[in-house]
Amino acid sequence: MEEELFGRPDIDNTVTDSLTADPMHPTLMSEPMRWLVQKPGRLRMETTGFGLNLVSGNFEFASLLVIEDEEFWNQYGGVVAANWESSTLRQYSTTDIELLTELLTDVAWSNEGLFAMTQGLRRLAEIGGDRVRLPTIEWEISE
Repeated sequence: MEEELFGRPDIDNTVTDSLTADPMHPTLMSEPMRWLVQKPGRLRMETTGFGLNLVSGNFEFASLLVIEDEEFWNQYGGVVAANWESSTLRQYSTTDIELLTELLTDVAWSNEGLFAMTQGLRRLAEIGGDRVRLPTIEWEISE
């Protein structure tokens, strides 16, 4: 999260060598990350799926990060930004079924990206209560 959402380029050791002994030491964390880990229950992280990509030979771990404390967006929503790998950042509401359906049916998805997204949304529907209204997501097996 530090690199991907809060702009800590020193975390990405694929760009430059890491010279810090403990890059995730609390004294080096960004303010939003420090706020998230200060109090238990503010942040939830789960693995929602595991897949083998038989085309590329890669394995995929689908993960879900949920910021449970709604105060985060008031305090730090302006700090969240796309990293250097992205050309844009879009926001979607988990209560907008029509927009989520449009997103999930976009042909631009990679197989592994769509797998991770649908697994995350399925889990979010289980834990999100009335803050989550999603389109029906079902597996379809073609022969």
